[in-house]
Amino acid sequence: MKEKFLKILPYSGYVLFISLGLLIFFVGAFLVVVVRTKDEQKITMPLIIGKNYIEVHNELQRLQLKVRLETLRIPEKTDGVILSQSIDPGKEVEAGSKLYVTVNVGFDRITVPDLKGQDLKRAKAVLEKVLAGDVYVPLTIGGITYVPSVGDEPPDTVIDQIPAPGKETHSGEKIFLLVTESSAKEKTNQSNAEVLKESDFVGIPLPFAVDSFQRRKLPYTIKEFKKPEFRDDNGKISSIKLTPKGAVLDVNILKAEEKLNYVYESVSYEVDDKDIYTATLTYLDERSGSEVKKDILSSQNLEEDEVVNLAFYRSKESKLTLVGQNTGEAKSWTFKGKY
Repeated sequence: MKEKFLKILPYSGYVLFISLGLLIFFVGAFLVVVVRTKDEQKITMPLIIGKNYIEVHNELQRLQLKVRLETLRIPEKTDGVILSQSIDPGKEVEAGSKLYVTVNVGFDRITVPDLKGQDLKRAKAVLEKVLAGDVYVPLTIGGITYVPSVGDEPPDTVIDQIPAPGKETHSGEKIFLLVTESSAKEKTNQSNAEVLKESDFVGIPLPFAVDSFQRRKLPYTIKEFKKPEFRDDNGKISSIKLTPKGAVLDVNILKAEEKLNYVYESVSYEVDDKDIYTATLTYLDERSGSEVKKDILSSQNLEEDEVVNLAFYRSKESKLTLVGQNTGEAKSWTFKGKY
């Protein structure tokens, strides 16, 4: 019996050694899980709507939320009061998540005036005095994009604007204008690359750039849709590269669920066949009540399986159709609802 016990004794040392190793392994694994769980700390989003932003600023910082402030003016609401939050109250999110907060500020409510068809000098005068309730307030021009005249369009005339006429907004929103070139600015003997400058397009609304390219018969490609850091940059060009063969763009576009105002729409589509494609936007002109058809991509060569990115500024109801010269309609999209 004693001899048998002595034979077993060495094996018990091995068992003890293996058991100790397994214990260390499981303790280490447990610590790793604890550390990772701590790194991915969850927080519960509080209700901040109705509170003054100054009162909740420190609390949001303590929760390690990345706050992005938006502004809106509602006259009957107190300045500084929070109107909306992008993360629902009570929802669990990771610390470091991005939170959009809309705060009421001291802007007057205005209706965007109709500047289309007016000469630039007159349009600027109109923007100097826009009625807001019982007072007049100025509106700031965010940028002016000049394009060659088409047909009988007079020079120095506003042919489009963003925001659209009739939009209810606040006096802090900037107005962008699309204007025909004056005779002094027309340069008929220069190439597109010489006439256009990349710096003239960064920060302007995409539709105005597209109009400029269309009028100059300059091909363009939207390389990438990027999420803007600020909502005011939605729909604007973030970068552009001009070459003799065309323009390559990156455009700021918010996803549908992140939009407060449904103004810009974007689509991506992989074409099935190599062909020459045209994309046509159809919408109702609310001023005249007539249907308008406008090409936002004209006779552009696309290869088989190539992805085409398109974006536009829409009316309440719009339809976008992509058609191949030889293959016919490739795809159509319909957009309905408020904007």
